Amino acid sequence: MRIFSKAPLYAWLQISLIGIACGIFAIWMALQTPWLGVTLTVAEEGKSVKVVEHELRFLQQIPAGARVVRLISATNESIDVLPTDLIEEPDFFDTYAEMQDFFTRQSAFATLLQSPQVTLEWQDEAGLIGSSVVHPSPRPLASLPAVFWFQLGVGLVGLMLASWIYLLRKDDWGARMFGLSGAMFPIFTLPAAIYSTRELALPGEMFRWLASLNHLGAFMFGCALVAIFATYPRPLLRVRYLLWLWAFFGLWLAADVWRWAPNQDWGSRIPVMIEMVLAIVFAGIQWRKSRGHPLERAALRWFTLSLVVGSGSFIFTTFGSQVLGLFPMPQQGFAFGYFLIIYLGIALGLRRYQLFDLNQWAYRGYLWVGGAMLVLLLDMAFAYFGVTQGASLGLSLLLAVWLYFSLRMWLWRRLVNHSEQQFELLLPELSAVAYAATPQQQVTCWETLLNRVFSPLELNASTAHVTPGIADDGLSLNLAASGVLPAYTLRYAKQGRQLFSSRDAAFALSMTHLLDQVLQGRASYEQGVTQERLRISRDLHDNLGARLLKLIHHLRGSPDASIAQEAMQDLRTSIAAMNNQPIPLMSALADWRAEANARCDAALCALHWEQGVFTREAVLSARNKAMLESVLREMISNALKHAAPKKIVITVLLHAATLYISVENDGVVRAPAHWVEGYGLRNMRGRIAECGGIFRMNALDMGVQLSVEIPQP
Repeated sequence: MRIFSKAPLYAWLQISLIGIACGIFAIWMALQTPWLGVTLTVAEEGKSVKVVEHELRFLQQIPAGARVVRLISATNESIDVLPTDLIEEPDFFDTYAEMQDFFTRQSAFATLLQSPQVTLEWQDEAGLIGSSVVHPSPRPLASLPAVFWFQLGVGLVGLMLASWIYLLRKDDWGARMFGLSGAMFPIFTLPAAIYSTRELALPGEMFRWLASLNHLGAFMFGCALVAIFATYPRPLLRVRYLLWLWAFFGLWLAADVWRWAPNQDWGSRIPVMIEMVLAIVFAGIQWRKSRGHPLERAALRWFTLSLVVGSGSFIFTTFGSQVLGLFPMPQQGFAFGYFLIIYLGIALGLRRYQLFDLNQWAYRGYLWVGGAMLVLLLDMAFAYFGVTQGASLGLSLLLAVWLYFSLRMWLWRRLVNHSEQQFELLLPELSAVAYAATPQQQVTCWETLLNRVFSPLELNASTAHVTPGIADDGLSLNLAASGVLPAYTLRYAKQGRQLFSSRDAAFALSMTHLLDQVLQGRASYEQGVTQERLRISRDLHDNLGARLLKLIHHLRGSPDASIAQEAMQDLRTSIAAMNNQPIPLMSALADWRAEANARCDAALCALHWEQGVFTREAVLSARNKAMLESVLREMISNALKHAAPKKIVITVLLHAATLYISVENDGVVRAPAHWVEGYGLRNMRGRIAECGGIFRMNALDMGVQLSVEIPQP
């Protein structure tokens, strides 16, 4: 039989309505006790009870600050009012006998208040004894103090928060245990809200069972807390072993409720401490096992941050009020707020909320708590050495502020700011990315920069569109494409030690925006260069080309005509390079072969030309064509000038998008290792390197081989 709806929202509403119904029942129970219309508190000396506030109808009868001595019923039965009668929490007593005496007195007061009229015997500040007759009436809703509503709210918020987390992640054992702990929240807060805000008394038996319910909720809440750390973020125990935990503390609870334990320490305090220690031990094990898993480590950091802030706030309020007297001791009910802080931290860790920004939140939280603790420790130290309270507080604040800000700056540099990049230092590297010679070099420079800045374990390029920003709860950082650079996904920041933060995302976005601007500047510059080259090429074609053509016609038939034709061919090659128009490879090879053949014939040297089979679609960029033409010409010139060869062998091959050209000669020269590299060799090597190619010189058995390898797009 299904109790709750399958839909998480409707199931959550059902659970919330049950919680609200329990809250309404708690309000009804709190209003069932007879009401005198006075607010009592323990006097400053701690030995008597005084009236703090009362209704207007008693204003003329009870002086302000009067001590209440006893209550007298209509049948003259009287009970002296003691400071212990106003204790909010029966766990204050160390023994069960003292607790039973307290419950017995509560029953006696509750019976007395059932009388139609009650006489309050009081003593004013001057020592005069007086009495006032009060007619107990039903307690009005407006008389319930703020601490009652606070405890009620804490219980309901804890229940609704835990149930929502559980309903969203039913298959996660951590969420299941968290949901169970949330069910315990109202069980220990609502009974405490009823008995801790009573006016004077509750029936003793009802008081006892309300206190037992409070212990039940506290015990089971502690078990659930231990189970959370034992199962999240990774299971440390088999779930069935956790049943022994519930059974063990269930028996201990029974010993407390039926008072089989020797005293309150063994009955309720020690088991709760054991549960807290177990939770801390499991948390430490989880922390150690989460090394190298930044998402799990960040979730645990939520837990520890909430624990530090919650427990630190409790210590600060307790010591600040009881030891240092900085402010009045808050009522016990408000201490449940510290549990709620811890609880919220666990919830945020389970939901992995803003884990990527947690480092700095944790840093600030630790500093706040540390600053408060520093003030307390310094004040206690000054008080120990006899400094007056006012002077010790002033000195503590002065020293704490000085130490706090010094420590804050040091920690900021060590923990937070040490990994932040200074943007202005990256400008040269971004410019190097944008102005790299080839797209592949741009990609290499960009990836190198990303690795240096973010140190990811994974750097994956993607041609698909990605939304820039943090993904996977901070495990990943997406960068949009920029120019010829693809989009990237970076995973596991700082070699897996951290999550990417929103600061990282903003920094990466700024980097890509600036890179876009630099790339646009380069594109504009290259467009201007192209336009200027086009203008120059047109001028060369129209002016110098016309004059060379005229010279060729003028020298036709003379020995110098070939020189003019070669100059015209060089001019056409230069103009083509400026226009950046691709040239068919077969056409370029035909030109090179004709020129090489003419030069070898003139030098009385045989030429052997060997080339592979090329398709008509094979082309050369104008830049590569001009470069290879110059290099090939220089290779032939070197062979003819220095080696006096009888034969030159030129081989041209195209394999795996790489063009291979070699020039061999059988002349008599020294081995290349003994060559003195002059301008010609340096020029060839530089031209080839600019195009991303490789230049080699090899000694053969009979001659020398020079070769070039050029990647083809």
